[in-house]
Amino acid sequence: MKYLLSLLIIIVLGSTELMSQVRPDQKLISYNCYNRPLRQVLQDLSRISKVNLVYSETRIPVNKPVTINAKNQELGLILKLILEKYSCTYKIVGNQIVVVKDETRSTLPKDAILYGYIKDKQSGERLIGANIYLQDKSQSTVTNEQGFFTMKVARLNHRIYFDYVGYEPEVLEFFVNKDSVVNVELDPDILLNEIVIIEKVTEGSDESASSQHSLHRDRILTGNQLLGEPDVFRTLSSLPGVTTGADGTGGLNVRGGSADQNLVLLDGVPLYNTGHALGIYSVFNSNAIKSVNFYNGGIPARYAGRLSSVIDVHTKDGNYQKLSGDFNVSIIAVTGTLEGPIRKDKSSFIVSARRTWVDPLVKNWSIAENQRRSRSGEYNYYFSDLNAKLNFQIGKKSRLLISTLLSNDQFSNESKLESDGTRDDSKVQLLGWGNALGSIRFVSEVSKKMYTKTTLYGTQYQFESFRKNRFEIYRAKDTTFIFDASLFDSKVKEVGLKHEWDYNPNSQNAIKFGVYGQLRVFNPKVTLADQSTFTGDTTIDISLDQIKGINSPDDIRGNEYNAYIEDEINISPGVKLHAGLNYSIFQPIRKGEPLKTYSSIQPRLALLAVKDRIHFKLGVSSQQQNLHLITNDGLGLPTDIWIPVSRILPPQKSWVINSAFGYKTESGYRFGADVYYKLFSNISTSREGRGLDINATNDWEAEVPIGAGTAYGFEIYVDKQIGNNILSTNYTYSISNRIFPDINTNQEYEFGYNRRHSFKFNYIFRLSKFSEFSISWMYLTGTRYSKPENLTINPEGPPVVIFPLKNNAKFEDFHRLDVGFSFFNERKWGRSKLFLGLFNAYNRQNPFYTELVSDAKDNGAFKFYQYSLPPFLPTFSYGVAF
Repeated sequence: MKYLLSLLIIIVLGSTELMSQVRPDQKLISYNCYNRPLRQVLQDLSRISKVNLVYSETRIPVNKPVTINAKNQELGLILKLILEKYSCTYKIVGNQIVVVKDETRSTLPKDAILYGYIKDKQSGERLIGANIYLQDKSQSTVTNEQGFFTMKVARLNHRIYFDYVGYEPEVLEFFVNKDSVVNVELDPDILLNEIVIIEKVTEGSDESASSQHSLHRDRILTGNQLLGEPDVFRTLSSLPGVTTGADGTGGLNVRGGSADQNLVLLDGVPLYNTGHALGIYSVFNSNAIKSVNFYNGGIPARYAGRLSSVIDVHTKDGNYQKLSGDFNVSIIAVTGTLEGPIRKDKSSFIVSARRTWVDPLVKNWSIAENQRRSRSGEYNYYFSDLNAKLNFQIGKKSRLLISTLLSNDQFSNESKLESDGTRDDSKVQLLGWGNALGSIRFVSEVSKKMYTKTTLYGTQYQFESFRKNRFEIYRAKDTTFIFDASLFDSKVKEVGLKHEWDYNPNSQNAIKFGVYGQLRVFNPKVTLADQSTFTGDTTIDISLDQIKGINSPDDIRGNEYNAYIEDEINISPGVKLHAGLNYSIFQPIRKGEPLKTYSSIQPRLALLAVKDRIHFKLGVSSQQQNLHLITNDGLGLPTDIWIPVSRILPPQKSWVINSAFGYKTESGYRFGADVYYKLFSNISTSREGRGLDINATNDWEAEVPIGAGTAYGFEIYVDKQIGNNILSTNYTYSISNRIFPDINTNQEYEFGYNRRHSFKFNYIFRLSKFSEFSISWMYLTGTRYSKPENLTINPEGPPVVIFPLKNNAKFEDFHRLDVGFSFFNERKWGRSKLFLGLFNAYNRQNPFYTELVSDAKDNGAFKFYQYSLPPFLPTFSYGVAF
């Protein structure tokens, strides 16, 4: 009995001692490191935990980097997180831990694929360019045009972030052990047209290797508003390196290029004219826009056909969940949008329309303005546009989208000099242009690594400008009669087919490739008439229909075919290379016979290096443009004639080099500088005076001046994008020159739309949850124009107008201040916004365009008359959304 009791005591004490011992992998420790070799990490863990870690350097990857941050965690959990990435594990042998290769995982892939869609939680709209990234920033990606993403990650526990401007971010944490579908819905946190107020710096990567600006629709809707009408092109014009012609006209001129050198796409379909009111407004209805991507350097290979920039506009797909819409009235236009499900979660529609309503006011104002100049007559103007889209879900992985755009502008001006019976001076001007676009697009998720898109489209642009001037001086013996008329007519029709793929084979590559063809028909026509056109009749008064019958040149066809491939390569953490190649073939055809075949290989390279909050970019690219735009950039309203390359007219070409540096602070400020250099060849221009006469009887292509050019400059910007204060300011110094063998005696001269100095300032302050104040001011060096040497009329004959040099004069510098207040309200039925502001607050008379007119007070002498946009104006708009 004595011995039995002693044995029980020994057993109990031994068990107690064993129970008091802690397994070596259960010890609690804290440890963090960044990119430290695995060998060093194991040594550190052994020292901190006082547990002997045993391993063979030939069996495990001891030089692989490790990044971890653990506080008061078990040693075993820390080892598991570190070793699983490299297919290793550990075993406990006595009081030691042995690190070995995990034989059970040796046959499994090291990585898994996450893929899915990012959508708007309220409408079901797919979000373009949403950020997806891991907590340690080791992997990141963005959604494509269909809101689809794919990202390869290690089979580990991950915290994954999903964010998009204007939406509440979403964070998911789970263990990834296989390929997984991750569909995320983000909750919008905005009011109608309200600027997005971000409370903290976005953690995701917002830089791409290309020089890309992504505009959220709320920035467009709260941007610089002219007469209460927000506009995407006016928002783009506030960016560094982007200028316009006289107070917004002439489209966008990007880094020394002309407006026709911008590739403008609406849902992947090209537009040949983007302007209402001669470019003051764009044809894009802001309420129908989902997102805009703007590239001004390092242009990806999938975009081809222009020299300077890409403006890629995507419209909304329509609300999948409920019927919704908005209505807005401004000083100049009325806009309405309606969207909703055809079948909930399966199909949707959206229709958006806009039209000016001030036609009668413009008419009455023009009558008063003519009377002030001792003339009678009136002018009138209106514009309209319509966007529509149908969206159908086909199965779980495919969609069919049908979209259209119609836009129209009409301007008329008729006036007559009120004289004492000795003179008769009358003018007629009719100006009209418009777009018609339609497309059918089929998109499909082929696999978790590949997405494909097929687009069939048609687009058409027509421009027509008719001018007629008639001048008579009555005398006792005879009458001096001077008459001239002109018709500028340009039609472009294009049918295209695109087939494109997105392929993400691994975490180091994101590949895009595709092919597309475009069949184009051009019908350019310029008809000039005077007394000599109608022999023997000195009193002829020609009409628009009559001058149309004078000239009927043949159509010109131009077929273009492109193939491209591009790859965004993750060279190392923080370093990306975007490499691409575009191959194009263009064949002009006249009377069924091919004139010539042009082919080109266009390489594109862009490098991005990011370290913490600093980034550096370097890009070089080659572009070719198989179109020319003949426009007058001197006197009068613009006239635009599109023509293709031919046997005589070569393709326009450019090489672009750009470099950028940027820094982002934790408080939300961004500082940066960009430098660029462009080299143009085979670019075209117009001659001053009567211009190019395009008709069926002459070899007009030989009269188009062909030359070269350079553009270079630098841009500096400071932005603040978080908190209640939104600040954007930038300065651009730009030089853009042209040289043509038979213009200005072969001497280099300044490009007409170049603005050497440009300073822009925009500031938005959130006064409360339901109100904000905005102010914008800009200063731009004046553009150049060609000024005639002789501005008088010879009483015995036709007027003598001599242009000594092209772009020999400069308009006055441009500057303007706009201020505004926005008031938001939430109501039971929806939301509302009231905007009150002042356009041109200190009444600056900025030049719009210049024209030669006869002065009744000076015996009918021809003089320069400068037109300006309306001066100081109150701005008003009111919008509701439901």
